[in-house]
Amino acid sequence: MIRVLNDGSQQARLLLPVDLKSGERLRIGKIPWHTGHDYELAKMPVDFLVAGDTHRAWATSQRPVPANVKFVSSDALAEADVLILHVDQWILQEIDKLTAFRRCLEFDVPKVIINHGCNMVDGCTSQEMQNLVGGHFVVCNSSTAHSLWGIKNSIYIHHGMDPDEWPQTNYGRQNIIITQPHSGIHQSYRNNDAIVAFEALTGTKVDWVGRDVTFNTFAKYRSFLSRSSIYFNPSFASPNPRARTEAMLCGLVPVTTDSHGESDYIVNGVNGYCSNNIDELFQYLLELKQNPNLCRELGMAARKTASERFHISRFVSQWQSVLNHVAGRSFNV
Repeated sequence: MIRVLNDGSQQARLLLPVDLKSGERLRIGKIPWHTGHDYELAKMPVDFLVAGDTHRAWATSQRPVPANVKFVSSDALAEADVLILHVDQWILQEIDKLTAFRRCLEFDVPKVIINHGCNMVDGCTSQEMQNLVGGHFVVCNSSTAHSLWGIKNSIYIHHGMDPDEWPQTNYGRQNIIITQPHSGIHQSYRNNDAIVAFEALTGTKVDWVGRDVTFNTFAKYRSFLSRSSIYFNPSFASPNPRARTEAMLCGLVPVTTDSHGESDYIVNGVNGYCSNNIDELFQYLLELKQNPNLCRELGMAARKTASERFHISRFVSQWQSVLNHVAGRSFNV
């Protein structure tokens, strides 16, 4: 079966039966969510059974399908050893996501729920989220989100990536980039207004991936990063956006808000800038754009920081512990 994705690319989807007697590797069942995050999860030494018949899809334009991922029917997820489910602060408003989530809750399989969101700006209340996830084990994406949701049976895991997959930029363009959807939906959450304000106040145009620039392959996206210089994140609510780490791994200088622990690893003037004063962030952006040598110095330091702090080995190790706990059995990396 061939499915055309929203970005126009095509994906072959073979719905495979699940062989209950095949191998001893842990089988993780899931419905696709953020493809980049799913791609990193698939670096664990497990077999992934990914639903291939739902409204959500693995976007091959963003990441290739790993060898340990098999597309199955949604009903086949009931045969997994563990289910990884996904929620965010808007799930109660988005019926397609909510329906798929509640359907998976009915399966008699141990579950881990990843909460990708944070309700600092909008979305459901912490009590509504606690009612939805029940007593299942929950993983949040930032220390701030973990605290605000207040779910007892939960932890925080920052994403991890393989530095070798992210090429060092040559700083060929002294540009500022932003990577997030451009739309009226969730506008406050992403604080897109700050980007528009920066362009209007300074006369400086940013390269907005999602508004001005799109890519139909993962390779083209990485090539774009490998010629860029500065990454701007204006959102106060987004818990540790993956795009910021991707940019840092390529040596771009992060200029970011400080709502989710950013100042724990970003030191102003050393490996980037973080502040919750938007006007201050604007000044940092202009300073970097006007000073290529400073940009290169801080960018190289940012790459080193990201490579050490957000390495895939730490991410896999933390998730191994979670799955050992939830599945009630051990597996080795």
